[in-house]
Amino acid sequence: MSRDLLIDCDPGHDDAMALLLAAAANTVDLTAVTTVAGNQTVDKTTRNALRVLTLAERTDIPVARGMAKPLVRDQVTAGWVHGESGLDGATLPEPAVAPVDTHAVETIVETAAESGALHIAPVGPLTNVAVALRKHPEIVNDIEQVVLMGGTIGDGNVTPACSRSSTSSPTPKPPRSSSNPISP
Repeated sequence: MSRDLLIDCDPGHDDAMALLLAAAANTVDLTAVTTVAGNQTVDKTTRNALRVLTLAERTDIPVARGMAKPLVRDQVTAGWVHGESGLDGATLPEPAVAPVDTHAVETIVETAAESGALHIAPVGPLTNVAVALRKHPEIVNDIEQVVLMGGTIGDGNVTPACSRSSTSSPTPKPPRSSSNPISP
């Protein structure tokens, strides 16, 4: 059975791999990709997502540009890790399509409502997901699961146990009435 999946990301090399794997998987239906400022500016991460999906020949998957800065911290990019473009070193095609006009936050809300059982994989800062949950707390009823990336064992890029994504914005907390899991 295929699961509806939305990847919220800030491509970088790690997120590029997540996009390629999800785009090729037959166990998920990658329904949308949303981008956020993180490894690089949101303009660069959006372009990177479009380039990766062009490489995967999956330009049918909508890409929505999201939040340009964290909610509570200053924006700090990770050029020392992923390069100035966010994907330095990779040979990727130019984007074959443009991002959709809908903002990433609204894309998350609309995709959840259309699915009724959406799986969200935020593999970058949680800003888009946090804003979507703040603006539309009712979407928790349409989210089956949130599986996020953010910790490490002894080799984090912020602290020994913490990745940069998990320090950029606060973790979205579902309303108390939600029984849907947020999985680390």
